[in-house]
Amino acid sequence: MSELVLQERHGAVAVVTLNNEKTRNALSRDMLFALAECLEALNEDAQVRAIVLKGANGHFCSGGDVSGMSAERPLPVGRGRMVLGHRVIRAVVESTKPVVAMVEGYAAGAGFSLATAADFVVATPNAKFVSSFAKVGLIPDLGLLWTLPQRVGLAQAKRIFYSARVVASAEAAQLGIVDELLEEGVDPLVRSLEIAAEFTANAPLSVALVRSALARGVTCLGDALDYEMDNQAALYLTKDHREAVDAFLNKRAPEFVGL
Repeated sequence: MSELVLQERHGAVAVVTLNNEKTRNALSRDMLFALAECLEALNEDAQVRAIVLKGANGHFCSGGDVSGMSAERPLPVGRGRMVLGHRVIRAVVESTKPVVAMVEGYAAGAGFSLATAADFVVATPNAKFVSSFAKVGLIPDLGLLWTLPQRVGLAQAKRIFYSARVVASAEAAQLGIVDELLEEGVDPLVRSLEIAAEFTANAPLSVALVRSALARGVTCLGDALDYEMDNQAALYLTKDHREAVDAFLNKRAPEFVGL
């Protein structure tokens, strides 16, 4: 495991930490590669049922590594960086594991994208969100053009994109960027682990298929009914479904295995 991305386990929850104090955890090429490798490995790990994503040293992520932007980047180089960044975002959005983003300090640029890609965003009172792309002559990337409007609506997303203004934690909670704003003194990791643990309590295949449907987009009733037809009958045949029914009938807690 690279020192740029740290990992620890808390039961069925993996905590992934971006770790570069000098750049406030900026997403350099090396950081993106390490993060993609880490998340993809966790997605294949049956012992992990949820992920907490956070930054070290009081900040979530300052976005792209601006120090690496001074050199001219030919089109193939720029596209290569996007391919790497897209590996990270797909590993978050399209994985089978729910992801909780724990945001302290700045979530800027691509760090903002990383936070909004998560299923649930927990923020401390000092959290700040900014789509800083317009300030450096770029468009929002790593999926932010899709994930932010999903959370705040099109009009508010346009304002955040065009102005590149800083959105403090209280406003972020009001807009829907933040799902839970913590009070002063509350340990953000403890609370994030509590929320992640809620996501590990139920049948993994059920959770994974719901995540898949939402990532694809359910745009009408027909989409929902078609997805049900393709997947619900298969879930009826799983061991976890039979275990849940037996547990209910015998008034005990089910033990899910992901099969």
